[in-house]
This record gives sequence, C-alpha cells and structure tokens, in this order.
Amino acid sequence: MIGERIYPRRDTHVQGLRAFVAHITATGSTLHVRGPARLCGATVEAAGIRAVTALLIAALAAHGTFHLRRGYARLLPHLATLGAEITTTNPQARDARPVHHR
Repeated sequence: MIGERIYPRRDTHVQGLRAFVAHITATGSTLHVRGPARLCGATVEAAGIRAVTALLIAALAAHGTFHLRRGYARLLPHLATLGAEITTTNPQARDARPVHHR
C-alpha cells in the first residue's frame, strides 16, 4: 500500500504499469500493489519524469524487449552500469548498426 499525501493525483503512471500486467488498484490517493507479478512488455507513454522513470523500471523488469523513443542524457550508460542489457539502433541511419551497452 502506497499513500501520497502531498499530491493526491500523482498516479499518472498507474495505467502504464497495468499495461505491464502489474496488479495495481487506486483508491483516492492510495495505491494498492499486489505481487509478485511477472511483468510483460507493453507499449506505454508518460509525460512526467516520475511517471517515465516508473515505466522505465517496469520495462527493465518485464519479460521481453522494449523500445524507448526518447531518452535523457547518459541514461543508457547509467542503466548499463546497473546491469541492464541494452541495444540501440538508429533506424534512419543508412547503415544502422546496433550498439550494445553492457
């Protein structure tokens, strides 16, 4: 159970986490998370940095692969330092070669 006392509507990431098959219900400013649950890859969007971070962590824990359209400076090397296995490509490049971050 997670309660938000400062910003009661700071739950914009819940729908995205549900797309990963997380078991979350919201009652007012309280979130109820039931687990453990095996997360699965999903297509999600978020606008705020906190919501994006929550969804990114869920994607890293999910079974399968995911695609990130927009990143932040040095995000991929930092995630690789934490153990994430990441491959990046630029599909618009003439000779798009994967770059592996480990």
